[in-house]
Amino acid sequence: MKKRDKVRHFFVGGRHFQSEFKRQAHMLIIITLGFTIAFSWRQTIFDIVQTAVQAMLPIGGISSSVATSIAITIIAIAIIYAASVFLKDKRDH
Repeated sequence: MKKRDKVRHFFVGGRHFQSEFKRQAHMLIIITLGFTIAFSWRQTIFDIVQTAVQAMLPIGGISSSVATSIAITIIAIAIIYAASVFLKDKRDH
């Protein structure tokens, strides 16, 4: 088999290409469904946090919405930071 044919087989019809394609398709499906789930829960989570913010702060209207968005952002950053610390590879130390 010529070198050109080996390269073509590797990228177009080889086992590596097929397994990588399946892996990427699987990841795409998982990410798509994850975003769908997150989008469907978005308003519910916002309403729960907004209720908690309104209970702590005597504000309403747009100020309440902004404070809720800030609270959700702070919570999300804390979760991202905690995940990065706990899931850090031991070799990174």
